[in-house]
Amino acid sequence: MARARRFAATLAPGRPYEKKEGDMAFRKEKIKEQFNAVIPPALEPGEQVLGGVYCQTGPSPWLQGGVGLLIMLLMGAKWYYLVVTDRRLLWFRGSMWTQRPKGQVEADPRSQVQIHDVDVDNVIWSKFRVQRPTGKDVRVNIHRIWRDEVQALMPLLTAQPAQPGQPGAQLPPPPQAQPGQFQA
Repeated sequence: MARARRFAATLAPGRPYEKKEGDMAFRKEKIKEQFNAVIPPALEPGEQVLGGVYCQTGPSPWLQGGVGLLIMLLMGAKWYYLVVTDRRLLWFRGSMWTQRPKGQVEADPRSQVQIHDVDVDNVIWSKFRVQRPTGKDVRVNIHRIWRDEVQALMPLLTAQPAQPGQPGAQLPPPPQAQPGQFQA
């Protein structure tokens, strides 16, 4: 019962107990905060972060309810915080249970990555596919709480960055709010 009260207190503004280093990241802002702390060491000098989104790779997350989590893991499900910079696509491994960074980073040059099969307007799980430089085609699943971030990143991901030695390419402007939509 004390654990339930302590958990409920984390959802309320102002936490009545001392913050621990090992707290689980339940909220989107906490996940962003934890990954933003590990992003700077992975950046090259002068590289700028354009955005990031927490995602799951592998088969459709809807299968988890039918076949179970263990089968999903055997089918290759992994959790990442995907960071788009002006030069690269960074894949930060995330913990399945706590959503905290695991420390493993993979980097793909944006000029060598192809995005296809984009469907980011689904009700719960949006998806797109990434053709990585290694030739591997990865399905990326994004939960709806990250929809705003992934919709803002799609024009950046589908636009090709400037090649070294070429003048800078113009990135598309950020998406504008449609009439009747709230823009934060």
